[in-house]
Amino acid sequence: MTGGQLASNVLIIAIVFFSAAFFVAAEFALVQTRKSALESALEEGKGNKRKLTIALKMVQNLNEYLSTTQVGVTLAGIILGWIGEATIETMIVDVLQITPLGTTAMHAVGAVLGVLFLTYLEVVITEIVPKNLSIEMPMRMMMLVVTPLHYFHILFYPFVQLLNVSAAGIIRLFGLTPATESNDVLTQAEILRLSRNAVTGGKLDKNDLIYMQRAFDFNDKIAKDIMVDRTSLEVVDITDSVKTVVNNYLRQGFSRFPVVANNDKDRVLGYVYIYDLIRQAQVDDSILVSKLLRTIITVPEVTPIQGLLQQMIQKQTPIVVVLDEYGGTSGIVTDKDIYEELFGVVKDEIDNVSSEYIIKNKDGGYKISGKTTLYDFERFFKIKNKSFDASESVTIAGYLLENYKVKRNDIITIDQLDLKVTEFNRNYIDWLEVRHHVENKSESPDEK
Repeated sequence: MTGGQLASNVLIIAIVFFSAAFFVAAEFALVQTRKSALESALEEGKGNKRKLTIALKMVQNLNEYLSTTQVGVTLAGIILGWIGEATIETMIVDVLQITPLGTTAMHAVGAVLGVLFLTYLEVVITEIVPKNLSIEMPMRMMMLVVTPLHYFHILFYPFVQLLNVSAAGIIRLFGLTPATESNDVLTQAEILRLSRNAVTGGKLDKNDLIYMQRAFDFNDKIAKDIMVDRTSLEVVDITDSVKTVVNNYLRQGFSRFPVVANNDKDRVLGYVYIYDLIRQAQVDDSILVSKLLRTIITVPEVTPIQGLLQQMIQKQTPIVVVLDEYGGTSGIVTDKDIYEELFGVVKDEIDNVSSEYIIKNKDGGYKISGKTTLYDFERFFKIKNKSFDASESVTIAGYLLENYKVKRNDIITIDQLDLKVTEFNRNYIDWLEVRHHVENKSESPDEK
């Protein structure tokens, strides 16, 4: 091989290496680039519209364009095998001329080293590097390869189609159906798995994944799964007065009560709303709740939550009665029950104090944050302390500091409750331990 031939072969090898790397990069860019990302870029006007349109067409016809990249990779491999091995072997043999090896030995060593060196270069330069680049930045690589790949596809279109038809025919001979773009549909489990990976990689917020999981679960649940069971259902009778129901509200805190006939939970006539009751109580609280009755709808237990929500929106009602298979009352569902399925438990005014501030210990005591308000403290422990009303403090920590000389591990008794200061930092009570007072304990200072 003359010097001129060697130089031209090296130039051809370099071009073929670049071409092979291009087709591998294009292949992985096609696979990694999401259709939704291209559509979003087109809608927002980001990037070259023509390139984005062609790229979207390629992703929508993925099999066809992947076949095009395979043709390019195969052609490059054939050329490298044809020219590359002989050229590299010649170059290695020229270097080995300085060794005492014979001609046959030099050609044998050159052939082995040539194959190894060419394979190394081919794997690294034309496979691993372009693959990693396309995986790392698929959109950017897609925009780089889209135009040349488009023209290469046009040039080799008949040959690509022949390959696709031939491959589809062989696959059908095995009784299988050739893959199409429509087969590339993700299941819920796959979507969640990809989303978890996105959270781990920092591309998706953890809360977004939680809402996604809840949304999938939401569509799989029925009314029976989220209802308040009839055994826990608080109702009022149609013959009750407004005053009676307002008293029920003050005791239990519910803003809506189903109204029944003869105290029979299977005969729900409607519901009353506390706003209507209080407004009426200002005028005359002796009238019967039948005068303030609002319509309530009923649904079977097997009603999907999605359908139930649509009915509640359409009928403009925040509460429905769930019926069992015999037509009896199985329970009720409120709008709060539904949105808690999506957003988690949301505590309102009638719920217990947040577990962030009051934590029950295994031994029956409670760990109380100093930031707990006096009102929440009374509400949680069902006490009413007059000195709380007279205090200028809002929190339990403020009240104790206002009325006592507090140190760490001090125990103060308030209304049959022993409050022990467990964490006292910078003249502020962070946490207390609360237990029911036991008489044989040493008494704490009296309240002021």
